[in-house]
Amino acid sequence: MNEHPDKIVNQLLQKNKTFQEKYKSESEKHVKGQAPKIAVLTCADSRVIPEHIFQASIGEIFVVRIAGNIAIDETVISSLEYAVDHLHISHLIILGHTFCGAVNAAEQAKNTDSLLLTEIQKSFLSQDDHIFANLNRQLRLLPQRSTSIKHAMEQDKIKLIGALYDIKDGSVKFLE
Repeated sequence: MNEHPDKIVNQLLQKNKTFQEKYKSESEKHVKGQAPKIAVLTCADSRVIPEHIFQASIGEIFVVRIAGNIAIDETVISSLEYAVDHLHISHLIILGHTFCGAVNAAEQAKNTDSLLLTEIQKSFLSQDDHIFANLNRQLRLLPQRSTSIKHAMEQDKIKLIGALYDIKDGSVKFLE
């Protein structure tokens, strides 16, 4: 395989070589499968990395990312259902964050056709803090949008929890 001439790609390849050296000692266990206890639905924001935020190792957290951490798209919900039904996670966390660009874009958008922005805008009526309002809306609607997740919650197989990550100081607050 020829090296890619792109400088950024070459930098990524160098970082991957460093990763490979560290990964060698644990690769065998990962080939056998995964068994995370936690699934996290979070924003696609590059500053929000659940594995880093919670200091998790490879295989500890099943992460689904979408701008605005919204639980509306069929592929997002199906991914979470996979974590519930096949990986048998015990906790499903919806992780919002401060300074969310998707929420900001929804605040600025007028008469948008964007499914993402429209979904976020629907939460604005419930409270002034739009980031918190969006998080609460997603927590409320996810069990309504997924029979599988709703049944798992009713049978106490999973706990659905909301959390807010603060980009300023790195802290996470779990909602009651």
